[in-house]
Amino acid sequence: MARSDVGLFREERIIQIISLLETDSRVEVGNLSNRFGVSEDTIRRDLRELENRGVALKTHGGALRRLAAPRSFENRLEYATHFKSIIGEAAAGLVEDGDCLLIDSGTTALSLASSLTAEHAKVLTNSLEVAKIISERSNLELIVLGGKWDPLHQLVGPSTIEQLSKYRVDKLFLGMAGLDSQHGITAPSEEEASVKLAMLNIAKQVIGLADHTKLGEVSFAYVAPATIINVLVTDDKADLGSFAGLEWKVIRVKSEEEV
Repeated sequence: MARSDVGLFREERIIQIISLLETDSRVEVGNLSNRFGVSEDTIRRDLRELENRGVALKTHGGALRRLAAPRSFENRLEYATHFKSIIGEAAAGLVEDGDCLLIDSGTTALSLASSLTAEHAKVLTNSLEVAKIISERSNLELIVLGGKWDPLHQLVGPSTIEQLSKYRVDKLFLGMAGLDSQHGITAPSEEEASVKLAMLNIAKQVIGLADHTKLGEVSFAYVAPATIINVLVTDDKADLGSFAGLEWKVIRVKSEEEV
């Protein structure tokens, strides 16, 4: 097992699989499961996604590279962030003047922070990247949560959770590594899951941010049931069939032309 490949987010894992296909022309489910430290069902969903993107041809035990020329690495990265960007932009439209916001970490959260148009708002975050963007807006009040530095540019740990307990916010914008109807919201690590749960406990309204690749995905650490979400902002490629019956307000963002 390649340690550096364990714990990757789904889109990061997919990019690695694309690189393997470009090198070897084929991949096997079992080998990928061991390499990335995820279940074989998760890998099969990844390969199905690559087939949908026209990159791979799914086989019984793995996948083959399609003969068409693959996207450049830069275009793959652009594709990976495209849906996150448009979801973040749409989520920013839910913010009203005077709101007290809690913004989670992640690429979608960065897009949200960059797209805020509210004249006045108070923003709490454990993301240094989000904090940097908000700090450049003199009309927005910023509170940066302390904690232990995490490689994903966020602050986590007991001190983060303790500080969160002192606040109450109108809206939480929550990023998710995985969102599944049965297994709920999941995160890559126990520390991150604990911080997300603490965020959920202080929010009047929970706005989940998840592109279609996160739906049906199950990451390492459980956070909370899917029912805790009030509003889900996703894209028009999202398959919400397994979530039928949940009392969500769903905002589907039109993806328009893919990158």
